[in-house]
Amino acid sequence: MTWIPLRDGEKLHVTCLGRGDPVVLLHGFGSRGAHWLPNVVPLAHRYRFYLPDLRGFGGSHHTDLSGRDVFSTYANDLDDLLDHFQLDRVILGGISTGAYVCLNYNALHGFSRVRSYLNIEHVADSRHSEQGATGIFGERQDEIFDRFAALLEMVAESGEDTPYWELPLEVRLALRTAVTDIYLYALNRPWNRLGVAAGSLLAERLLTQLLMPVDRWSAYLMVLRAFMAGRNTWHALGDIDAPTTLMMGRHSRYFTLQAQQAMQELIPRAELVIFEHSGHVPIIDEPLRFQQEFTRFLTESVRQPVPS
Repeated sequence: MTWIPLRDGEKLHVTCLGRGDPVVLLHGFGSRGAHWLPNVVPLAHRYRFYLPDLRGFGGSHHTDLSGRDVFSTYANDLDDLLDHFQLDRVILGGISTGAYVCLNYNALHGFSRVRSYLNIEHVADSRHSEQGATGIFGERQDEIFDRFAALLEMVAESGEDTPYWELPLEVRLALRTAVTDIYLYALNRPWNRLGVAAGSLLAERLLTQLLMPVDRWSAYLMVLRAFMAGRNTWHALGDIDAPTTLMMGRHSRYFTLQAQQAMQELIPRAELVIFEHSGHVPIIDEPLRFQQEFTRFLTESVRQPVPS
């Protein structure tokens, strides 16, 4: 584990392990880089993995996001990571929020340093666009975003500088419920959903220590606002020359098959892999098949010729 400097003077926490071809993987909302470990440890003898914690999450929980454009900042942080480790032909992948960061990186910096790309369950804008109802939450976007807006108004009355455990009980419960619903909406398998619901009710303090630290809990709201605002990167998809694998869950409540197919049509060298029994997080809903497809993606990536 290490800390790397960023262009604005902040630092980012990165887990590095393995040896071989470089692979950078970005996690999703409420997660951290180490959550890739079950997938990458069996492959660490063949690849060198770089697993950053995005600002506000995991070891980078205290890395400042205040007053910054969230997804431009995340994209620049990824660029700084590639510079720091001198990675010029990297295998890049992201899930959910992490995939959206990669797409924003492409729109701002291009994929000239990317050898191949793995996009798990995100499209080129979190809001609906000219492509149709392609944004997050599909046809329920307005309903769910309205709920988030009401939550943000409630939180504003209490003050985002208030320590989490000192928030009024109704505010803290509303925040907990919103985060729990995000996870429940992401999963398809009943036992996975039951585990999330039980953990939220019975182990909130433990989960805030192991999963989502709350010292600077307002960072999660900054990311939430950024999703609600959206950032359209559809225009840049045609510039992705790297071989691209799009993965989605057949039962995803986050993005539709039509949205993923629209991505596939615009990216010149893209294939779409569908997990028939998964929701938004096939890593959890179908872990064995995901590992097979993930390994296949990496194997095919290193077989691709590296341009001179």
